[in-house]
Amino acid sequence: MVDLKRRRGTLIIIFLVLFAVVLISLQISGRYEGDAPHNVGLKIFAPWQRAFHWVVDSIRTVFRNHVFLVNLKEENRQLQEEVRRLKRENSELKESAQAAERLRRLLLLKERVTAPIISAEVIAFSPSVWFRTIVINKGSRDGVKKGMPVVMWEGVVGRVIRTSSSTSIVLLIIDRNSSMDVLVQRTRARGIMDGEGGARCYLRYAPRTEDIQVGDHLITSSLGEIFPKGLSVGEVVMVEKKEYGLFQTVEIRPSVDFFRLEEVMVILTPARKREG
Repeated sequence: MVDLKRRRGTLIIIFLVLFAVVLISLQISGRYEGDAPHNVGLKIFAPWQRAFHWVVDSIRTVFRNHVFLVNLKEENRQLQEEVRRLKRENSELKESAQAAERLRRLLLLKERVTAPIISAEVIAFSPSVWFRTIVINKGSRDGVKKGMPVVMWEGVVGRVIRTSSSTSIVLLIIDRNSSMDVLVQRTRARGIMDGEGGARCYLRYAPRTEDIQVGDHLITSSLGEIFPKGLSVGEVVMVEKKEYGLFQTVEIRPSVDFFRLEEVMVILTPARKREG
């Protein structure tokens, strides 16, 4: 009984809505002018009509916004992919530019050094704070031998102390066991540069009477026959002259940043005299 009443009420509402739609359609088409009952019907069904149009417009607006958001999401995804692609290309171009710059420096260094030179990649650093060494990916089968100098365009890196067929260990000039004869480029004063295990080196046995100043540049000398003469070693950052003693204390900042080594060059000239 209840279902029958609900169905009857539903049918009546549907009939009234259809009747109002037919009347409105006839009026719009001009085939029906309307009368008092018609006007009354319009007043009754006008709120329903407005509600119906509101629902339709709302659904249309929601659909449009959904389509817009879907398109916007797709455009955003495409833009993000384009940004990632451009970043990859930019990174590749930077690497190519750096490789080209390293090659240019290698060629310039070859002009300064008459002996054969090969480039090598740094594949490992010594984990110990007591030893400052690196491992490079060139060894005896590449012509590398113990005692050969290792350099960069910026300056001296160190010397080979051990080799295998495919790798070599290089003792850096900042190691405590490293020692080399150098010149003050401006005054030609000589001294022995020793490593201290950190980021600095010290010039030993430089007489107090020698004119050495902060900012002076140090280069390799011809003594020791390890490194070719004239290669950059470092810059003086501190000079201390005590009231007594024969020598002055000189602190040196190496030309090479040893904590950012990626590629080095080995000069393939066997040393006739080893460092101590």
